[in-house]
Amino acid sequence: MSSNIRQAVATTLKALVLLLAVVLFCSTARAQMNDSGGGALGGGAGGYDSSGADSDSQNGAVGNTMRRGCVDPSDPNADESGLPPCTNSDNSDDSDQSSQGNPSTLSGGVSGMTGSPRMSGSSTMSGSSAMSGAQGLGGAQGFANTMNKQSMAAVIQQLGISPDELGSLKGEMASGGLSPDDMQELCLHFAAKQLSANDVTGIAKSLGLTFTDQQLAQLRSCTGLAGQGGSDETTTSPGQQMGMTPQQSMSPANSNQPASSVESQFRALDSAIAPAAPSTRNLQQFGYSLFASRVSTFAPVANVPVSDDYVIGPGDQLKMLMWGRINNTINLTVGRDGAVSIPEIGPLQVAGLNFAQTKKLIEDHAGQITGVKVDVTMGKLKTIQVYVVGEVSQPGAYTVSALSHVSNALGAAGGITKIGSLRKVELRRGNQLVRVIDLYSLLLAGNEQGDEQLQPGDVIFVPVIGPVVGMVGDVKRPAIYELGRSGEPLDSVIKLGGGISAFGYSQRVQVERVDAHQKRIALDVDLNQIRSQRFDIRDGDLIKIYPVLPTQQDIVTVRGSVNRPGKFEWHQGMRVADLVQLAEGPAPHTFFKYALIRRKEGKAKTVRLVPVDLGEAMSDIVGGPQNISLEQEDELTVFSESQMKYLPTVQAFGEVRNPGYYVMSQGMHVSDLIYLAGGLKDDAYQKNAEIARTQVINGSHTSHTFMDVDLRAALSGNDEHNPELVANDQLFVRRASDWHLPWVVMVKGMVQRPGPYTIHDGERMASVLERSGGLLPDAYLPATVLIRQSIKELQQKRLDEARARLQQSIVRIQMNPGTMNQLAATQNPQSQNPATSPQTLAALQQVLTETEGQQAQGRLVIHMHPLNELANSPDNVVLVDQDQVTIPRRPDAVNVLGQVYSPNAIVFRPGLTTRDYLNQAGGPNEGADPDHIMVIKADGSVMTDEGIKSSKESTMFPLLPVISGGLMSARLDPGDTVYVPEKLIYENKMQETATITQIIANAASSLAVIGILGASL
Repeated sequence: MSSNIRQAVATTLKALVLLLAVVLFCSTARAQMNDSGGGALGGGAGGYDSSGADSDSQNGAVGNTMRRGCVDPSDPNADESGLPPCTNSDNSDDSDQSSQGNPSTLSGGVSGMTGSPRMSGSSTMSGSSAMSGAQGLGGAQGFANTMNKQSMAAVIQQLGISPDELGSLKGEMASGGLSPDDMQELCLHFAAKQLSANDVTGIAKSLGLTFTDQQLAQLRSCTGLAGQGGSDETTTSPGQQMGMTPQQSMSPANSNQPASSVESQFRALDSAIAPAAPSTRNLQQFGYSLFASRVSTFAPVANVPVSDDYVIGPGDQLKMLMWGRINNTINLTVGRDGAVSIPEIGPLQVAGLNFAQTKKLIEDHAGQITGVKVDVTMGKLKTIQVYVVGEVSQPGAYTVSALSHVSNALGAAGGITKIGSLRKVELRRGNQLVRVIDLYSLLLAGNEQGDEQLQPGDVIFVPVIGPVVGMVGDVKRPAIYELGRSGEPLDSVIKLGGGISAFGYSQRVQVERVDAHQKRIALDVDLNQIRSQRFDIRDGDLIKIYPVLPTQQDIVTVRGSVNRPGKFEWHQGMRVADLVQLAEGPAPHTFFKYALIRRKEGKAKTVRLVPVDLGEAMSDIVGGPQNISLEQEDELTVFSESQMKYLPTVQAFGEVRNPGYYVMSQGMHVSDLIYLAGGLKDDAYQKNAEIARTQVINGSHTSHTFMDVDLRAALSGNDEHNPELVANDQLFVRRASDWHLPWVVMVKGMVQRPGPYTIHDGERMASVLERSGGLLPDAYLPATVLIRQSIKELQQKRLDEARARLQQSIVRIQMNPGTMNQLAATQNPQSQNPATSPQTLAALQQVLTETEGQQAQGRLVIHMHPLNELANSPDNVVLVDQDQVTIPRRPDAVNVLGQVYSPNAIVFRPGLTTRDYLNQAGGPNEGADPDHIMVIKADGSVMTDEGIKSSKESTMFPLLPVISGGLMSARLDPGDTVYVPEKLIYENKMQETATITQIIANAASSLAVIGILGASL
């Protein structure tokens, strides 16, 4: 009764399935007729509801083949469909139609496809499912208008664009469009993925990037070369490679094949996104798929040659071929008694013999027949019964071929379950353990040595799995492996997985372990250290091999207007010019006045922008202020002339290290401009700086605004005090009041503690000398030398002016025509003007030559007093920064220099006058000018006859110089210098006398100082 009910129910179900198939076939046929009839129903989609499409897609192969009016013969429901089987031509035609329909549908080129809102399910024209968004068919060229977060993340990762960079691109487009440099970088991203021109628009729109028609044309042109390698029908779609759905890319035939771990790793090399940590989500046990097959109670091994050591037993069949006097083929079957019966020979016992022995036995007996030759071969082989028990899919007794091995029996039993051991399979024979088989030797090395041949009654026992370990991450074969024993070394276990891949980080292999069944711990192991060889793996350990970080080391990058932009190897001492040369030089129309280095500094990798004058950097190959030394990960951007014409600028003034104009970038703040300008100087007033902003309001009038900025808060990251800059902003950084480095004076000579001393504002000579410990006993205060830089600069300026005036006088004399005529009259030298004689010109020229490079001393004349009186005297001068005070030792001589017969230092004797010292030096010679003799005192003052006559004493007592004898009768002190100048004839006495005297006096003063210091120190 129950069997009849079940039969009736089955018949009814078959009828319902057949009816449903006929209804679906008819509706599909009507849809295809509408498609062939043109765009009358909204581009071939009229009347086709999305719900129907979804139900069809859920019906699997039956629903898909019904649309073609045939059924796939391999479909398990083919018998119930009621449709004729599809032929190969049907399938190929349908495939061709689908492949032809895809490009036209995705490009929006199908006639009449105007975006029917009902076309949201499977598309019968293209053969692909889920073509959502009818408007996207016409505008986005087959890509979906919107993408889920997972798809978008996959696309931007494969393009090598970080989410931050994507947001920055959107912001730049919203604020006025992308720069040519950004467009070039996008071109590189698209072209690197070999995207076709048809893919560009859809991907851009899916990512939310709105391009102008000109920018889209530029992107298509730069990626057009990527699509020339073949048609879309034979090549893999780059969009599919980036993880896009069929709605977003034209899918190739092999798009369903998952990428291997090697492919995934190489595809991610261009991405700067940090790789994900190793995951155990898809981890599987190793080796168990080898024996996964349908269970069979009989596993024949046919067409296998029999070896000579094959043991003959009951059930085996031997074929004996006889030729000669008797031609016959006899099939001999071994009976249960182990014997074969041969006509004309009789029974022969062969059971237990191997095939070689059996063959020889039969041939020897058959050779007794006269004129007959015999050959013995194996026929049908016997079957044997073995037992497969333990952790297998179907344990039990199995009849297998006599040539079967352990692996054949395991396959016959459906393979080993995942709780069974692959490394300790036991083969038992006669209740004795014959061999323990490690199937890993077969799986990993192809070694069949342990795969023992079976004999009748053998028992194959698969025990429970032993210690296991999981390996994930950058290992060549991630899986769960069974250990041969607990405590295997880590390096041996990693070899089970094929070893660490080329992208694995060997300095930190993490082992997660359950410690004493109580807690989970993590251990880090460096495989490069020797102790890692002694690290043992335990049951249940999880080994994680992390990938190497994507950040490239020892590289620098050049972008923009160079012939070969890209990444280059960095080496110590590499400079800007070296990198540009590696990029094969700048491209035509490069802007050489400005380039930009993007540098990451510190542990936080803070970005700092460094401006470069590319022209000076290229001209200074050896090294200089502009040919900056590069650091690792530096990015050099070279701009073209067209870019710089339209780039907005900002300006920094005042106390920054490199004031000037700088290119303004999107989102640039005050702190960024300060970093571009090299940072603040030490004397910068940071509490308050000023921004001057000039803007045109509503296109009608100009607005000037001024803002105060707290630079301390701006540089510390306070956004409130770090305003964003706009084009033409000017930043003014003032100098802090009364800022200077510590003032230092140098004290030398006869003091207790000579050396540098810091001074405060207003400190005087007496205070510094007291701090130096006072004077030594032989110090000579009247000859104190005080050198001041400001006086030195002023004296040097006047000295250079005097030499210039003298040079002009010489030129005027040489250019005087009358002088030249007189010089030509060499026969009458008395007729020459002494002022323009060749001797005078030669003397003046000699003065210039001898004083060439002469430096002013910068000596301040002071009249020093003993230290106990100096504090209250007017000569207790205020010292300033960089003053040099030298206290010499008391000199023992007076120097007589210049045009005398014996220039020398003469021992000082009290009471001797200038005339006395001149006489001891032989007196003035023939070339001397006695009217301009001068005495340089030890304190630096100069005495001349003119000076004595114009002194106050001469004014009050006019006859005093005559009575006293003037300069010649003046008594000299130790360290004084008498200087007799050379006699010259001047073109303009009033002008040239002062000029030459100034030059000579400076030379005489220098000689006097040298004489004092050289003789006394």
